[in-house]
Amino acid sequence: MRACLGRLRLPGAAGLLMVLAVAGHASAAKRLPQPGWHGAFGAGFSSSSGLALTTSLNSTDRIRDNVGVWSYGANLSYNYFSYNKVAGVDRLLATLKVQRSFRSAPVDFVVGAVRYDRNLFDGYNHYFVETVNAGRKVIDTRRVHLDLEAGGGARQNFFPGSGGSQDEPVVDLAMHYVWHMRPGTRFSERVSVMGTPSGTLVTSTSGVTTTLIFDLALKFSEQVIHYTWLPSTALVHYARTTTFTTLNLIYHLG
Repeated sequence: MRACLGRLRLPGAAGLLMVLAVAGHASAAKRLPQPGWHGAFGAGFSSSSGLALTTSLNSTDRIRDNVGVWSYGANLSYNYFSYNKVAGVDRLLATLKVQRSFRSAPVDFVVGAVRYDRNLFDGYNHYFVETVNAGRKVIDTRRVHLDLEAGGGARQNFFPGSGGSQDEPVVDLAMHYVWHMRPGTRFSERVSVMGTPSGTLVTSTSGVTTTLIFDLALKFSEQVIHYTWLPSTALVHYARTTTFTTLNLIYHLG
C-alpha cells in the first residue's frame, strides 16, 4: 500500500488548500462542535450479497478532533469473509477528512477528504478519491439534523494484475440525516452519489443505534452499494449491486 500511496496524485489538493485558506479569514461558526476528541469503535457480525462473498465479521472505527472551527477526522471500515476455510478481507475503506465551519458565509462548512477503497469483488484492485465539498445544514435542531453537500475532485482507479491505472474527474453529492427518535436511540441515513465519466457510484447507509449502558451501544445498519458500470473481462462479470447488513457493538469516546 505504501507503494500505491507513492503513486497517488492529488489533483484536487491545490483547490483544497485555496478553499481552506479563504475559509481561514471567515468569521466563526454558527454553533461549533463540542471541542476535544470524539470517537466510536465497533465490531460485530455481518452478511453481504452481490459483489462480495458472505462475511462473518466486520469492524467500523472513527475518530474526530474538534478545535474551534476546525474538525479533523478519520474513518476505517473493514469486512472479513470466510469461504471454503479461507479467510481474508474482502473490503477495506479508509477516509481522512478536514472540515472548516462558517457563520456568515454562503455555505455552513467546507470539507476536504481523501478516501482509499479496496473491494476484491468490484473489478478494481483499489481506488483513491480526493474531493472538496461545500455543505449546508438544512435542519439543525435538538432532535433532527440534515446536511447537504456538493463538490468534486478526482479519482484514481487501479486495476488487478497488469491492468494499469486510470485518472478521472469526480462530481460528488451527499446527504446526511439524523433523527434522535428518543433518548438513547437514533436513526441515521447517509446517501452519496459519485459521478465519473466511466460511471456512477451510489451508496446508501442507514442504521439504528441504541445505547445499552454508559458508553456502550448496539447498532444495526445496512449499506447498499450500486455501480452503474464495472470493469469486466471475457471470463469475469461483476454484479453491480451489493449489500452489507451489520450488527455491531459500539463503544463511544468523548
